[in-house]
Amino acid sequence: MTQQWPPTPPHQAPHQQSPSPHDFPYPPPVPQPKPERPAPIDVGTAAQLLWAVAGLGLIQALAAMVLVVGEKSTFVDELMNNPSVTSGEVDMSRDSVESLFYVGIGFTVVLILILTGLFLLFVHFMRKGRNWARMLLTIACVMMVVWTVPVLFGIGSDGSGTALALGGVQILQAVVAVGAVVLMHRKDSNSYFLRLPPSAE
Repeated sequence: MTQQWPPTPPHQAPHQQSPSPHDFPYPPPVPQPKPERPAPIDVGTAAQLLWAVAGLGLIQALAAMVLVVGEKSTFVDELMNNPSVTSGEVDMSRDSVESLFYVGIGFTVVLILILTGLFLLFVHFMRKGRNWARMLLTIACVMMVVWTVPVLFGIGSDGSGTALALGGVQILQAVVAVGAVVLMHRKDSNSYFLRLPPSAE
């Protein structure tokens, strides 16, 4: 009985394979990344509601800035009548006061845009399942609701149509924020943020 020469080595499992011809060990297997868990419908809807909250807040803030610019003369007159200006302690002309007014408006607009961008960044991380982002958004929405309570009773409003319109936008923003908070804390959402296994229901 003839045998093959050289004999054929028996089949070996990948982890039992002999070293490579150049005496280098085989590289370890590359672990496959786990597929990303999809966000529940409640989380996606909450993200859409929070985008609406950001949009309503941006509209309200920019509309308020437009109203302030329309009352520029009133603000400048009040500053020019300040005792420190009228007494000569602060040497400021009307032109310099108006320039300072526009600088303040521009700084406020930039700050509003930055805060809106941060809010939307938190919404992005929330949708990705970051629990810290959900907590920050919950706190922000609760603060919005607290600030809206005086508006419901007309506190601080002059009764004009513009003030009523801005108050209505703020109330709508608070209602949408409450809906987003409720959706972010439902059962499926909690499982998603806390990395719990999905329910069998």
